[in-house]
Amino acid sequence: MLHKGRWTNADVFLCSQGHDQWVEKGFKDKPCLVRWTIGIVLTQREFFIAARLKGLAGIPVGYARKSLCTLTYNYMDGKVLGSKGLDHILPVEYFTACEKLLHAMHEKGVVHLDLRRETNWLIQPDGSPGIIDFQSALVINLLPKRLKNFLFSIDYSGLYKMWDKKCVQGLDPDRKKIIHRINKLRRLWIFSVTQL
Repeated sequence: MLHKGRWTNADVFLCSQGHDQWVEKGFKDKPCLVRWTIGIVLTQREFFIAARLKGLAGIPVGYARKSLCTLTYNYMDGKVLGSKGLDHILPVEYFTACEKLLHAMHEKGVVHLDLRRETNWLIQPDGSPGIIDFQSALVINLLPKRLKNFLFSIDYSGLYKMWDKKCVQGLDPDRKKIIHRINKLRRLWIFSVTQL
């Protein structure tokens, strides 16, 4: 088991057969009510989002539905940013590559919304970034532009949080201004969505 989800979150397992490794993510061990409602909705949404992101480097591939509430995809090798010993040692180039990956994902109309969590960022063996766990992600093509931009900013705030914490040079002043602005907007999110 890679991750034991709380009652409304999927359990994540690493499976292997010979040299093949894959991830199985689902709600099969959750209570019936959760499994056949939230479990189905979140699983199918993640599968749909994975299809939109297909072909984008740094995103897991090989998504398949094992059941209505369980999906599988190819294991993506790498270290998570939450690994011990990674504080302030990563080059700026890694984070600029993360920024490009995030922009490419947004261009496809997808926001992740859980990128402040260190375990959702990967450093692949070749040093390139990866993003995992799209359970909270949304497709936002039909939303108003201001709301889209706000949701994009939530993702960027997650990246810049990691950048400030993990980069050997820290976060530059211009991006620090952005993260401070985003954090202020996040505090207002619940109360003034219509004003954004």
